[in-house]
Amino acid sequence: MKSYHMKPKGLAFLGLILLFIHSINSTAQQRSILYENKNDILEWLSEADVPAAGIGLINDGKLSDQAVFGELRKGKPAVDNTIFTIASVTKTLTTIVVLKLVETGQWNLDEPLCNYWIDPDVANDEKHKLLTTRHILSHQSGLPNWRSDLDSGKLEFLFKPGENYHYSGEGFEYLRKAIEIKLNRPFEDISGYLLFKPQNMSATKFKWNNEQEKARFAYRHNEEGKEYANQGNPQTSTASGLLTTVEAFVTFGIHVMNHAGLSNSLFEDMTSTQVNIKKDYDQGLGWQVVRNLPNGEYALVHEGGEWGVSTIAILLPESRNGIIVFTNGDRGDEVYSKVVKEYLDGGSEILRIMSGKSYDPESMKVVDVASEILSSYTGSFFIESFKMSVDLVLENNSLKLVSPYSTMALYAESETKFFLKDDDLRIEIVKNDDNAIKGIMVSYQGGAPEFAPITK
Repeated sequence: MKSYHMKPKGLAFLGLILLFIHSINSTAQQRSILYENKNDILEWLSEADVPAAGIGLINDGKLSDQAVFGELRKGKPAVDNTIFTIASVTKTLTTIVVLKLVETGQWNLDEPLCNYWIDPDVANDEKHKLLTTRHILSHQSGLPNWRSDLDSGKLEFLFKPGENYHYSGEGFEYLRKAIEIKLNRPFEDISGYLLFKPQNMSATKFKWNNEQEKARFAYRHNEEGKEYANQGNPQTSTASGLLTTVEAFVTFGIHVMNHAGLSNSLFEDMTSTQVNIKKDYDQGLGWQVVRNLPNGEYALVHEGGEWGVSTIAILLPESRNGIIVFTNGDRGDEVYSKVVKEYLDGGSEILRIMSGKSYDPESMKVVDVASEILSSYTGSFFIESFKMSVDLVLENNSLKLVSPYSTMALYAESETKFFLKDDDLRIEIVKNDDNAIKGIMVSYQGGAPEFAPITK
């Protein structure tokens, strides 16, 4: 085999060589932070029975590091361009698309959606005439998270739009329908020409297009690390399930921190307090906002969690730093919490504020209650404000709260009072004069107690 040697021809050529070497060194430095700690990250995945994690770091408004660790499924290593489904973090992209429509005069934040669409389930409820895009993006629509969560199985208003805060995926699908009717285009097409194509986010889609994409998909896994038989629908919603890569979402995050092509006033509207969730934690438009961080910072955040998926995105518009973590396991939140604390300055404080409760579960004194007493508390209870039933069940001498979303252990602070460690909720058993269970008093996120009668 012949050996060929190319001789430099002038300083310009030498400059190109040096630039190339510098580029290689810069790339190696960018990737070093995550890859040098690969073993720690893989250990966190193993501890939580989560197969894979994709991580993207933003520093000074630029991608500083990205990597995907673990396996797409058993025996299949993850790749850098792994496609993740990102659960409710989807709402952040949907929000930006909607606000771009507002910016260009094609949509109005405060126009009633009934001008374009009325869901048949709520057609006879006058509250549908009040519903606007602002209500939906700020989770003040009055709609449930999903209609399937309600005992009726039909869409209902839990309260008058704008009257309260209640997280809702249904609202985003309601909005999608109204936009598609007015503009006479699928929302996916609108997202493509307003966001995905201009920002070179070709890997970001609302539905599968080919088998090659599925070959690099991070399959969903349960809390034991076992693959779910069902991997989701080919068509995802505007509220949950968008398909994307770490690199594509980092591109989106940087676009958001650059105001996403929105006017200053509209960007300020998005990041302003539409409704307060709890101390230093507000709901903006589409994004949650963590306030009062060191150095005058605030954070735009969104978590995503559904079967087999746990994700988080955090952006700091003032310092232009951020982090994105996608996982494909039920316990992925255990992984992304460690990643955020380790790789984002101020990450621990942001997570503390996000998870803050109206009480400190770690300081609560837990008392023992006899199993026969706990057994007498079991039953189904209907919470009117949520139009939802919950069950109290006894498992392994422990009282548990079962909702359409999850099963969580209750901890006793007295014989009749209980609290959750996994959520901000306290309940008290209510008995009648005959000592029979009448219902429970429910206090959610420190709000006024609400009576939920026993139904069976």
